Amino acid sequence: MEPDGSGWATQHAEEIENFLKLKANSLIFLNDFEAIGYCLAAQVDPLANALCQSTKTIVLHQSPAEETHTETKSPVACLGAGTGLGACYLSPDGSGRYQVHPSEAGMTDTISPRTEEEWSLLKFLRRHQPFVEIEQIVSGPAFVTMLQFYSEYFNQPLPSQLKEDLAKVSLDDAPAVIAQHACHHQDSLCLRVVDTFLDFFGRTLGTAAQTFLPYRGLYITGGILPKLVWRWQNNPDNLLLKSYLDQGPKMSDIVARVPLTLIDDDDLGLKGCLYFMTIHDN
Repeated sequence: MEPDGSGWATQHAEEIENFLKLKANSLIFLNDFEAIGYCLAAQVDPLANALCQSTKTIVLHQSPAEETHTETKSPVACLGAGTGLGACYLSPDGSGRYQVHPSEAGMTDTISPRTEEEWSLLKFLRRHQPFVEIEQIVSGPAFVTMLQFYSEYFNQPLPSQLKEDLAKVSLDDAPAVIAQHACHHQDSLCLRVVDTFLDFFGRTLGTAAQTFLPYRGLYITGGILPKLVWRWQNNPDNLLLKSYLDQGPKMSDIVARVPLTLIDDDDLGLKGCLYFMTIHDN
């Protein structure tokens, strides 16, 4: 893998091989989402070792009963929200297995406001940079930015307890504090942040469903969504799923054919690397 075209991975692999006295080409670097992709490839490979697969899955949406795309000719795709918005997709290779392709789908400028509030959010984000990637709304760091926006938009100062709790943690831990105040304190600003995240994440997943047509499965990974299960699971007003399925009169039926599954497993990358080794054991 050469993520920036500079040969970084190849160069450092050779250095580590020499240092550890390994044979040439015995060390391979995988992009984080490429490794996750190989775990997904194991999920749909009936011959894969169970150690390479994850059982920590939650089905959010199933395709209609008459739709069966278990044959290995339909793509697979994945989006994962964490510190950023990662992505990958898989294509059948003709042998019953899947080829994994890394993607930068989370860095696309695909924010399409539908309300005055959302236009205001986009303008707020553009104060800092003209090109606003979708991960500036669908990611952990976005929680902090959106909290600042909603405090300004509604002319509502942050509650003292929220300000105090945020002051105690690093910027990396701030999204978790915001989610906790939404869940346990029902703070209106924090709830707005969570709902906006779920809404835009659902739309982005719908876009991925149209882009890749992954009838074999669209998977969600990353650490954020499992922590918001209280807001979207068993909720008739599930914004994530509503936004996923609401893709307009032309495309909603297409998206409804794409099954949506959450995998809540911190070891996906490790399992993917293990699967990569098993299929490249030569």
